[in-house]
Amino acid sequence: MSADPLVSATLLGVHTASVWFCVGLVWVIQLLVYPGFAAMVGPGWEAVHERHTRLMGLLITGPWALQGLTCAVLLAWRPPGVPLALALAAGVCGAVTVAVTVAISVPCHRRLARGFDPAVHARLVRTNWWRTAAWTAGGVVALAMVLVAAGVSP
Repeated sequence: MSADPLVSATLLGVHTASVWFCVGLVWVIQLLVYPGFAAMVGPGWEAVHERHTRLMGLLITGPWALQGLTCAVLLAWRPPGVPLALALAAGVCGAVTVAVTVAISVPCHRRLARGFDPAVHARLVRTNWWRTAAWTAGGVVALAMVLVAAGVSP
């Protein structure tokens, strides 16, 4: 890949935008949606939960895939001035979001799909802080890469 400034700016721009979309979404989920689940318990819980998981999948799939793809590119090729350490940090942050989702969040949602369970709900809310922290840190790393590539010291 060339060191064309437009290619570099596009790569970093797409990466940063996709990560920050995920950051905003995970904070809304953490502070509003997941805590609000407890107030939606009742006869329609399964339908509410099914709608949440279906729509959340539609919302997050594209930006999260772009984050992963651009992160992989940044690990293999970085714009001039962007150190490997920042690309590695972005990769670690992204990997944490995937690991927590696969190992904890998806199993919690599978259990909640069968009926509301306060203990599972509490675990989901508590462990989602790990994804919230990882995505937020990834957003900071993405902005640091943009600043470094622009020649601005963070």
